[in-house]
Amino acid sequence: MRATESPTEHPVATPPERSRAPGALTRAWIAIVLIPVFFVIAIGVGEGVISLLGYTAGTGNNPIWVSLVSDLAAIVVVLLPCVAAVFFGRRAYKAGDRRGLFPLVLGTVAGLGWLILTIVSEVGDLLR
Repeated sequence: MRATESPTEHPVATPPERSRAPGALTRAWIAIVLIPVFFVIAIGVGEGVISLLGYTAGTGNNPIWVSLVSDLAAIVVVLLPCVAAVFFGRRAYKAGDRRGLFPLVLGTVAGLGWLILTIVSEVGDLLR
């Protein structure tokens, strides 16, 4: 550096701004961590609903309405942490914390993936 240069000519990297929604990013990541747990719970809920309705889970010969009811119950359980991750990730992102985009995308992909796989599975069962 020349003796005549001032320190302002070379900007110093500044740390990222603090989020205006301080807990949103943490809540988004907690929701992401809970997605696998809720996947397991959803499988139990789906099979439990089938059993509560008096049918045997996994046989494939249950009435369509039983499959729909059990699938809807499982979908609701799985989508809880996915929606929470999207909600809080978006809140953090809108508050200026770009790190909120990653849990937002993960929650969206996980929720849509479960939904698409459930629909494809049920349509496949109907076509058999």
